[in-house]
Amino acid sequence: MLPHSLLITSATGGHNGVSSMFEVGQSAFIWTLVIFLLALPFMWKFVFGPILKALEEREEASRNSARAAESAREETERMRAQIQQDLDAARREAAHQVAAAKARAGEREQELLGAAKAEAERERARARAEIETALASAREVLRREAVELGVQVAEQVISREFSEADQQRLVADFQREVSPN
Repeated sequence: MLPHSLLITSATGGHNGVSSMFEVGQSAFIWTLVIFLLALPFMWKFVFGPILKALEEREEASRNSARAAESAREETERMRAQIQQDLDAARREAAHQVAAAKARAGEREQELLGAAKAEAERERARARAEIETALASAREVLRREAVELGVQVAEQVISREFSEADQQRLVADFQREVSPN
């Protein structure tokens, strides 16, 4: 009930109420200032010092974190650049290998094409030679048959038979006349 009685006393204008509690005399101000000045070194050492030290440590830790983050960023950037260089080198090497493989394939294609052309030309030459041989043989057979036919016709016309030597001589003469050489 004391607070209630203080309010009543202050409302009635009494000096012993709440308002008297807030009145500070000049001597109380001086004592407060002396106590504050005497307590200030202790407060500085035991309160403000640790707080200031904690703030400085926090600021240093923040600086260290910022430096570490910057260092990590630089390292990441360096690694990214190195990876990009490696990737570019790998791409160049792959392109070089592809180009070399294409060149080898082109060379092999030309080799095979050349070999096929040479084989085809040999086949053509062999076929031509066979054709020429067959043609020459056929011409020779035709000549002989023509000569024999001519001799038989001549025998019948002359009515006598030629001897083997006469036939050979006549065939040779006819061949000389017919042959283009």
